[in-house]
Amino acid sequence: MNKATPSLVLYFISYILYLFFFKIIQDKETMLLFKPVILASITFYYINYSRVKKNSLHFAVLAICFLSDNMNLFGEDFFHEISIGLYLVMLFILLYLIVKDSKLIQKGSSLDKYFGVIIVVLVLLFVFSKLTSTYLLKTKIHHYYFILNYIVVFLSVLILSFYNLFKKKTLSSKYLVATLMCLFLADLFSVINAYYFHNKVLVYLSCLSELPIYYFLIKYFINRDLEAIK
Repeated sequence: MNKATPSLVLYFISYILYLFFFKIIQDKETMLLFKPVILASITFYYINYSRVKKNSLHFAVLAICFLSDNMNLFGEDFFHEISIGLYLVMLFILLYLIVKDSKLIQKGSSLDKYFGVIIVVLVLLFVFSKLTSTYLLKTKIHHYYFILNYIVVFLSVLILSFYNLFKKKTLSSKYLVATLMCLFLADLFSVINAYYFHNKVLVYLSCLSELPIYYFLIKYFINRDLEAIK
């Protein structure tokens, strides 16, 4: 048995228990016991899976996801918006990785050299616009604008991930598409259940879609690391 396997088992057990207590029986106090374990266990799985050199941006994504997930536990609008902002930063990092992997930009070109800087500038502009709308304009519209930004960036990342899959056909690109599609379906089922049809089936479908998200993300990172040394 691979020494990383126990971490993977712990991930699935803790995630199943979290989903059960949070989404099925809505016991928010008990689910707090399992939520922090999810990303911690899958991160240990990633670290122990192989001795291949790991990309620092992969750990940055995991750290951002951990902070964002736990921000939501506070249950306040302020922390919820911070959580969405962190997810947006994570999506920008994935956008950077996808563009680099797909070689969408010609290697060695001026755009290629400064693409990372462009991503950082976009993130800073987003943060600036958020702070401006919240504390200077003091308008309620900013929350919906915030959500719209998330949707636009997420769809951009999803479309580019499919482009990368069709172009490169690598194992890492397949896992990335699986990650994003599971995230999309989990959110879709949750929204439909919350605002249109209140049905337990939608809750179960959302749970099933959400369960493998971080597993697929880690498999994307693992295979991306392996492909980098070939």
